[in-house]
Amino acid sequence: MTVRRGTWTTRRARTRGTVALGAALLVGGLLTACSGHPGAAAVVDGEPLGTDVLTTAYEELSPVFPGVTTADLLTILVTEPLLSDVAAERGLGVSDEQARTFLEEAATQQLGEAAGDVRFGDAAVAVARYSLAAQGLQGAQDAQAAADEFRQRVLDADIEVNPRFGTFEDTAVAPPARPSWVVPEGGRTAEGGQDSPEGTPVPAPTAR
Repeated sequence: MTVRRGTWTTRRARTRGTVALGAALLVGGLLTACSGHPGAAAVVDGEPLGTDVLTTAYEELSPVFPGVTTADLLTILVTEPLLSDVAAERGLGVSDEQARTFLEEAATQQLGEAAGDVRFGDAAVAVARYSLAAQGLQGAQDAQAAADEFRQRVLDADIEVNPRFGTFEDTAVAPPARPSWVVPEGGRTAEGGQDSPEGTPVPAPTAR
């Protein structure tokens, strides 16, 4: 039995068909969406966040913030409303206009003239709101108290993440472990026969 990009194929279907089917069903179960919300990357207090929303945000932001991962963005998107509330309660709220200006400036710095062709959707704006709110709270007089309050609100929230994207641990999304039978494009690294590590998580994109 060989595995290529999540597709199961068997060379001895008659003798191993049952085993292959069972394995495929098992893997399929591990990659299903959040309970009761097909197509959701995450569900926060009953409100789904679509996989398409996460994908679009990644496509829009990854050229501007190299190194950002889907786990980073999913962490931000599911916790942004909570952080924004903590910031707003301290007079440090961030408007959509401020968030878009932040993104446009970051795109100009990173992409130069090509920045004019970039468009940012609502999810990208939410990521920028998070980044600006986090920066504002870091400079607040009660920065530690604000951080503690934010963390507690995250812990109190009912957050469910699609296993396809990882698990929500403490206050962040931990990327899923790569199954041993999955071979990444380009094969395994020469040293130790291990897969290449994922990119270092970026808590919040910042302009350079």
